[in-house]
Amino acid sequence: MKVISLTNNSTNCYLLPANDGWLLVDTGLPDTFSHLLQLLFKNSISIYEINYLLITHFHPDHAGLVQNLRDLGTNLIVHEDQIPYIQKLNSFYKKNPRANFRDIVPHHIITVSDSGSRDYLQSIGIAGDIIMTPGHSDDSVSLVIDDNCAFIGDLPAYHLIEAYNDAVISDSWNVLQTHNINLVYPGHGEPYVLDPSRQLVESQNFLV
Repeated sequence: MKVISLTNNSTNCYLLPANDGWLLVDTGLPDTFSHLLQLLFKNSISIYEINYLLITHFHPDHAGLVQNLRDLGTNLIVHEDQIPYIQKLNSFYKKNPRANFRDIVPHHIITVSDSGSRDYLQSIGIAGDIIMTPGHSDDSVSLVIDDNCAFIGDLPAYHLIEAYNDAVISDSWNVLQTHNINLVYPGHGEPYVLDPSRQLVESQNFLV
């Protein structure tokens, strides 16, 4: 599968091909829209080709440009368990104003569940699932592509589970393991490979 990385400041944003354009995973901070446009231009992609957007968790560095993209026609896909966290991010920026942040409008959102996400993804040409993988935050999700890879946001890497000693993180990785992934695309840092025992093998560049 073709994956294009757009590292917006320190946040990895990923583009995946969909039936009629691209799905973007995460956006970067709210004052980085011009930089996102530059990254797209370098990859010969128009902002208007991003038809779908998935946020791994609603923290400022991952969801800061959500409404900017929606205002241009991008469809926001949200796991049902993430819905309350949209308002939490809006409230955060009301208390901590930042240039160019636009309140995320809580209407006309494509809402999916663990069990229902596959059908929706299939309808836009992507074979996979959106699953809850808390650990970094309670609203964290991962996009898992069938027998291939996972986009995990800020979920701590599998080989760090012992250091965190956190049952929630461990449980999230147990769920991910059932999907037979071998490549991991994190929200920060380089993609990495897992061997059959799910230990870190090496960091490599699997990006276009």
